[in-house]
Amino acid sequence: MRGLLKLPSVLALMFLVGSSRASDGTKLLDTTSLANEVKRLSILLSESPPGTTVEKRRLEALQMQKQVTGFIVDQLRAMPAISQEELRRQLQAILCSPFPNTQLGCGCDQPPYVFDNSWGGSRGTSQFVVAYVLDLGFMSSQGSMAVIESYMRDNSSGVLRRTAIGGGEFDGYIPNFQMVGQFYGPPEIWVLAWGQVLGASGRGLHGKATLYRVKVESVEEAWSYSADNVTAERNPVGWEVNYADHRSLYANDTRPYFLDVYAIDYAQRSFSRVIHYRHSGE
Repeated sequence: MRGLLKLPSVLALMFLVGSSRASDGTKLLDTTSLANEVKRLSILLSESPPGTTVEKRRLEALQMQKQVTGFIVDQLRAMPAISQEELRRQLQAILCSPFPNTQLGCGCDQPPYVFDNSWGGSRGTSQFVVAYVLDLGFMSSQGSMAVIESYMRDNSSGVLRRTAIGGGEFDGYIPNFQMVGQFYGPPEIWVLAWGQVLGASGRGLHGKATLYRVKVESVEEAWSYSADNVTAERNPVGWEVNYADHRSLYANDTRPYFLDVYAIDYAQRSFSRVIHYRHSGE
């Protein structure tokens, strides 16, 4: 009879419709092309094609940063329900391709990061921060590019836009990042960054630690400290930094190392140093 479909045809149609619906909003974009570009960017300058200069490599890195931003926007458009960890894995697939010559690691406790304590939701807007580093294949103050980006997402429409970018103070460093605080109304995420100069050697590896206030429209340095052998990490009250005093270290002082602890006042969006401790020489 006209107008009737055979059972196999109906089942096939139902399968196709179901498959189409299942794929809507659940698409992870391919990362291969960008990963290959990042890998090419990290090739040693001395092994690069003739005519490759530091200036040209930096321009390529700026273009790559724009492509990573575009990928993040496209990925959330293709898969609005993507989890925070899935987005980070996508960025790891791009930024953590095997780098035979790189000093920049890419493990579970290394960049890239996606920072947000309240991922998802169906109403209002939400902020998240992406932090990562690009290896440019040479040793100098311009040999790596650090990126900290603020994104705002409309949770009802899924529209995403990058609203601010910073982190350039850690160009030429081997940095790491942690989120130490998140605020709402207006949204703001505090990111702790620290690391040593790329290619540093000797008893005292010069480095620094910095607290960034990542607001909707700006990435601002709120605190920074430079010293030797700097390490930092968040703690229950805020963050702490361990470091060596350069003069004491090279004068063979038995107590060259210090610990400073900073506490965050969430009500005032401020912080203060609450502990300054000199480590024992024993």
